[in-house]
Amino acid sequence: MVNLFKKSFIYLALILLVLVNFSTESAHAEEGYTENLIPIMTSDESEFGKASSSNSWGKDTASWKAFDGVFNYTNGSTYSAWGTSEKSGWLAYEFKSPKAISKYVMHNNGNWPELFPNTWTFEAWDGSNWIVLDSRINVTVNDWKKKPEQSFTFENTNYYNKYRVNVTLTNSTRNIVNTAICELQMMEKLSIPSEPETISLDKNNLELLEGSSEKLTATVTPDSANVIWTSSDESIVTVDQNGNVTAVREGEVVITAKIEGTDITATSTVIVKKPNNEFSNAILSITLENGITKEYDVTSKVLNDYLKWFDSAQGTATFKFSKTISPYKKVTEFIVHDKIASFEVREY
Repeated sequence: MVNLFKKSFIYLALILLVLVNFSTESAHAEEGYTENLIPIMTSDESEFGKASSSNSWGKDTASWKAFDGVFNYTNGSTYSAWGTSEKSGWLAYEFKSPKAISKYVMHNNGNWPELFPNTWTFEAWDGSNWIVLDSRINVTVNDWKKKPEQSFTFENTNYYNKYRVNVTLTNSTRNIVNTAICELQMMEKLSIPSEPETISLDKNNLELLEGSSEKLTATVTPDSANVIWTSSDESIVTVDQNGNVTAVREGEVVITAKIEGTDITATSTVIVKKPNNEFSNAILSITLENGITKEYDVTSKVLNDYLKWFDSAQGTATFKFSKTISPYKKVTEFIVHDKIASFEVREY
């Protein structure tokens, strides 16, 4: 039982250790940026890049010490920071391949915060001049005490090989080392993948009679994209910018919906047929829910329009019939969709 208790305690300790390490790592990550792009250095130059500075307080505080992966000012009896006796100076890193740096982090880990910069610029070398990308003023000793790890972000999309922190004022009142940076890290901003643009139509094929209309609906991503509608032959079918398709004459066309400013399209083939003229007229007999029957002498076009309306309409939607009743010039009768019990077509 004792051994079982010991084993359980060890497992719990291991789990807690993993959680603590995970939390510590997560605290240093910032969403939207890469990890530090400067590999750990053991000298001023490596296969990945080169460290340099305006000057340093001997080899103990050489330039590369700010890129050695140690956040302390000293590591035992060994210095692990860049430092200079001057109260101003610069620390630079040159990448082998250009980077679009838009974030940098400076560490002091709580050791001698009075040595750390008060006022500086973060700059990039364009081959002729130093370009100021970021400026900081009056970062005090108390600021460094409260937050030994200082992170700074700015907008930059240009690629440069060489970057530097150019310190114009330090917080120091000492005499030996007056300016120091324990660790300098640089990061690029991650590009957020844009939502892929797509388009589709609710109908890939459409059959219409001459004179009839129907609407095509486009689904696009992102939903803010603008859709441009075109017909391959407007003498056969027209389409407006809301996707409403109107058949003009018999034939076949392709309706294209295109995301504006792109080559991304979706198409629908529209076939237009002449109305069925096997009969020129018909008696349309409509029986209402109250038992009353209405009869209309209609042309094939009116009948086709009624049949299409009946299939798509609902509720209190109405269809109008024109009748001739003396002595009136014109009589229009409206039939309400949900009042129709049945209807009959008698062709002649």
